[in-house]
Amino acid sequence: MESETKKLKNWVAIAGRWEFKDDSAKYLGPDPEAPIRHGIALSDARVRRGSIMTQVRFLENAKESEGRIIFGYNAKTTEYFLTGIGGYRFAFVLDQFIPARGWFPFAAVGSSENFTPNANFQIEAKLFGQRASLIVDGIKVIERNLPTPLGSDQVGLFAVGPGPVEFTSTQVTADSPKAFVVMQFGEPYDALYTDVIQPVVNEKKLEAFRADDVYKPGIILQDIISSITESEIIIAEITPPNPNVFYELGYSHAMKKSTILLAERGKPLPFDVSGFRVIFYDNTIKGKKDVEENLRRHLASVLQDI
Repeated sequence: MESETKKLKNWVAIAGRWEFKDDSAKYLGPDPEAPIRHGIALSDARVRRGSIMTQVRFLENAKESEGRIIFGYNAKTTEYFLTGIGGYRFAFVLDQFIPARGWFPFAAVGSSENFTPNANFQIEAKLFGQRASLIVDGIKVIERNLPTPLGSDQVGLFAVGPGPVEFTSTQVTADSPKAFVVMQFGEPYDALYTDVIQPVVNEKKLEAFRADDVYKPGIILQDIISSITESEIIIAEITPPNPNVFYELGYSHAMKKSTILLAERGKPLPFDVSGFRVIFYDNTIKGKKDVEENLRRHLASVLQDI
């Protein structure tokens, strides 16, 4: 599925004083009458999978300034992730903001003492499911798994500084979210995958894939874990008591992934998953139509929540 790139020109300031002009968003400093000492500007762009790129320039005192990209901003909770230049006396950071707890980093490298006056950087945040990386001037400096999936997909800018911080040429590239399908290989499950799951998932503008679609000839555990981590949705067919399938399902739940379960009607399910909502289906022509419709409804519900 094709990627879509968009240059960002529409901004709204929700913290601090900003100046927006053409392709520039300039943080001018904190509001003198507000207790907040940082700036936040939100855009109309939404990215859950893809990249966010901008040029950051510190016009004064780069060692005490910060310029970061916000992603996963949730307007209901005001939680968000951010990554970029400066913070905690480090050069490059990846952190998270949670109301009542504040900011806390889970990756920070380099020293801000290396920054020079009028410092200028090109920064890019790359997002793949629950994995995020920071690329600075073409060099990957941070890559980590996020502690939770993105609660939302809104994009913004974050700045701190004794002097102006300018962001220019900000753009996003949005890719189609991925749905990783966990199931036993072989018939009748291969037919369920190709005839039902793939078409319905693609219809929702998602990309469905199984481990054997990507990793050949052998499949190793690390490949499976990476596929789960880098996907937005997990679909698991749990009819046969396959240890590998249930291991992968357990890992998905541990990662707090949005998960949809499928099982053939009338087959016993293990006690551990019997309390979860399951799409039951009959292995008949009518059953195929029913599972298609139920899967559409579940995907529509999940896509509203992620």
